[in-house]
Amino acid sequence: MANDEPTDPPDDFILGWRLSRKVFEKPEHVPDVLKRLGPQRPSTLRKFVQALDGMATDYCAARNKRLPKFEEANPILERFEKLLIKGREQWNDELRPLHPTFIAQRIKMIPSSERKEKADAAMATIAFGTVATTLLRILRNLRDPKEYAAAHLQPRGKSLERVFLWEPLLQLLKDDGVKPGQHGSFLVAIKSLHLAIGIDPPSEGAVKKMLHDLRQGERSKRGKGYATAKKSPNA
Repeated sequence: MANDEPTDPPDDFILGWRLSRKVFEKPEHVPDVLKRLGPQRPSTLRKFVQALDGMATDYCAARNKRLPKFEEANPILERFEKLLIKGREQWNDELRPLHPTFIAQRIKMIPSSERKEKADAAMATIAFGTVATTLLRILRNLRDPKEYAAAHLQPRGKSLERVFLWEPLLQLLKDDGVKPGQHGSFLVAIKSLHLAIGIDPPSEGAVKKMLHDLRQGERSKRGKGYATAKKSPNA
């Protein structure tokens, strides 16, 4: 006989919202995050669940597309730089007598009916000396940590966790008028979110640094506002 008793909803189905299964390895920890947001109406909590789902999805996407850190990329860039230097030297020296042969072979690759229009562009593709020189300039810039970070639009000094999880969660609290720690430890909320996604627990020091940085930023803004008001002739 079939069991007609109602079954409990799955762990990834919270307040009418199904969490992204590929993102949340342990969705049963999400309610622990919601507790630190304080007592809310179900409709508000559902919006929080949706926001957490979006935050975690963005984080996982960024992590999967993570660019190598400068310390990882620099040795690779250095090897390529040396390769280009040697290649350019060989192109300009040993291979110089063969340049006409390279040109002839490149022209043959273009259909005869298109050679007149495409010959110049085709020549640019085998101008190795010019290409190598340009790439070397780019490589030397990228081998500077600041230039490397700027080229990838990477926020210096911020982890992916801080950018995609911690700061958005803090903003979620702020938007609802809740102060960190008002309804329970903010650090515990972050730990629960990490557990839900299945990633290593956060560094307590890093979380404290984020809170400190943001407080300092707010004080700086208030200070500038006070200074502007003090200088106003209408004050």
